[in-house]
Amino acid sequence: MTTAAPKPTTLRRSLALAGAFAALAVTTTSFAAPSSDAAPTVTVRYADLDLTTTAGANTLYRRIADAASVVCPDPRSRSLGDIAARERCERDAIAQAVSEVKNTQLALVHAAHASRG
Repeated sequence: MTTAAPKPTTLRRSLALAGAFAALAVTTTSFAAPSSDAAPTVTVRYADLDLTTTAGANTLYRRIADAASVVCPDPRSRSLGDIAARERCERDAIAQAVSEVKNTQLALVHAAHASRG
């Protein structure tokens, strides 16, 4: 079986976009939306992983989730609205990143996590 060698991916666009939306959701002032270039970005590398295995897909999923928690704003608030905005940001960033990788095993891992809430 021949598989294409996995390459590092920069999840800048999806993570930055999700971060920008979340930042807008938790701000109380009405400024223009920041450009995607100004939003924080994180590069998630996975060339060292075998994504045909559950272990490799789980490891990449954890890396993506960690990256999402870095780029999504932490409101340091107990406000349910702020907490929901952060969770929504992380959920959307993870879903977009998983979609960009285009790997069936990773999609299955993501579906299992998403079904748990």
